[in-house]
Amino acid sequence: MSRLPPLPLPPARGARTARFVASLAFMVMVVGIVSRHLDLISSGTMYVAVATGLVLGLAALGVLAMTIRDVWREGRGGADSAFGTLLLIIAAFSPLIGAAAAYVAYPAIDSVSTDTDDPPATPAGFSQVVLPIDLRAAPSEAAALQEDAYPDLTTQAADLSTVEAYALARQTIDDLGWEIRLAEEPDTEAASGRIEAEARSLVLGTQEDVVVRIRPGDSGSRIDIRSLSRIAMPDLGENARHVGDFIARFGEVSRRQAAN
Repeated sequence: MSRLPPLPLPPARGARTARFVASLAFMVMVVGIVSRHLDLISSGTMYVAVATGLVLGLAALGVLAMTIRDVWREGRGGADSAFGTLLLIIAAFSPLIGAAAAYVAYPAIDSVSTDTDDPPATPAGFSQVVLPIDLRAAPSEAAALQEDAYPDLTTQAADLSTVEAYALARQTIDDLGWEIRLAEEPDTEAASGRIEAEARSLVLGTQEDVVVRIRPGDSGSRIDIRSLSRIAMPDLGENARHVGDFIARFGEVSRRQAAN
């Protein structure tokens, strides 16, 4: 009597569930970040969306572990699906992976100023959200860490009156697309000026406060820029990017003005 062929192995357990949860994690993450950039939700809501995406990603990873076990040990089908699901989970974890890489690459500070000895004053009413765990460097180490990491971010000297330098600074902020919160124009060419603005982080679209201070110098004006995070955590290089962007764009605006 002939034997019946063996029944095919059932597909690996959890393959579809893992794919669905991983897809949901990625969608929640993307929708949250894009909505923050479009000002449809607050930063707090965006962080909730990111955290939800991470939790869903962990859940998908747990289910995927069962799928991979069935594929590896029992030879069940589903290897291709498991690989695609793993890519989705990695994509959902990308903000966390990027943050970890930036934490290693950049100093653990939450403020950057071109004048570390006498930085521009914080905006009126400025406050930070304090987290249960403080990953920042000690305040006494912040200035040295900044100078080591960003030696080019220094006070800018301009052969202009404070009134002229203020006008160029304001044009620079407009060009960068920052939202001006306070503008104190110098009353005279020997007086000081100040601009407070709101910038956005590149990836998550969260807000940072930027202060530009214009003071008379020995021959012209001295411009200092300070960028501060609203959350008491390492800024992952964002504040330095804002300060560097301002310095670079201010130079472009100055050259354009001189050419005219």
